[in-house]
Amino acid sequence: MSQYIQEQEQVQKQEKRPTGLLVLCVLTMISTGWQLLGSLGGVASAAATPKDLSEVKLKYAELINLFKEFGQTDGFEPILKMQDIEIAVVENLQFFSFLGLIFAGVGLFGAFKMYNGFKLGFHLYIVYSFLSLIHYHFVISPSEIPMHLLVVNGLFSLLFVFLYSRHLKWMQAS
Repeated sequence: MSQYIQEQEQVQKQEKRPTGLLVLCVLTMISTGWQLLGSLGGVASAAATPKDLSEVKLKYAELINLFKEFGQTDGFEPILKMQDIEIAVVENLQFFSFLGLIFAGVGLFGAFKMYNGFKLGFHLYIVYSFLSLIHYHFVISPSEIPMHLLVVNGLFSLLFVFLYSRHLKWMQAS
């Protein structure tokens, strides 16, 4: 009888979802859901026109001129790199968005599986984090991507993977 009670208590502990995991899953679902919607819009959009590309260049030219008005005369390389990235994304928007759709789907499914208590979701989330980190590499040369962009995204990914790993004991193997 005592062993039966202990088993029931263990089942109840297993069924109660940790609050931290719930918060992480909600944050991930919001973020990946937003990314999914944006990617859907990009996939459904038309191909870029020369006007679209000239608008991107004009936007960055205005930004550089603004800096020049405030006395900045050099150090525009990061701005020009961001311009190159945005042009590459605009030129390949449908492909870039399709990849984003797949990556966000993996992340959303991983968060859903973790929410339901399965370790498979944790592994899928790691895959999503890695794919999101290399997403830009599919449309632009790695040397063109600013290091700070990779470092910041990588640190956020590592933080979330670490926080999710704190709840692996609660999750089941399947």
